Amino acid sequence: MAATDEVSRDVGHVFMRLFDHKAALQGQQRFFVKEFETKRGFREVKRLEQHKVATQTCKDVLSAELVTDLLPQIAEYNSKVSDLSDSLIALVSGRSIEAIEKGCNKEKLGEDWQLFMDELSEKRRQYDADIDQELAATRKRLEELRS
Repeated sequence: MAATDEVSRDVGHVFMRLFDHKAALQGQQRFFVKEFETKRGFREVKRLEQHKVATQTCKDVLSAELVTDLLPQIAEYNSKVSDLSDSLIALVSGRSIEAIEKGCNKEKLGEDWQLFMDELSEKRRQYDADIDQELAATRKRLEELRS
């Protein structure tokens, strides 16, 4: 039993030396903190504070500028979407009148019209969804900048 105790103790010591680096890491940490705080005279801390103030200033100034710049653009995009939808409706109604004047089959025209309206409706929904996503992302960015 004594031999196994000695072997297990030796294995424990070898394991500690190979895999337990707490003491060495703690010594390096203490050295780094000592150098950082004493030898350099808090120079790095002052620099970090300066960078923090500069970052905060940029955030405040840029967020105000971005808000004033982006809100008119959002309104402009909304008006463009409205104008495009109005022009598409006018275009679609003009095509249907032309088809009737040419004497096309009314049933075929009705089927084609329904198919066209379904496609147009789907494209418009996709476009509106894309615009809503862009608006939400822009609003989110604005809120992040404000806070």
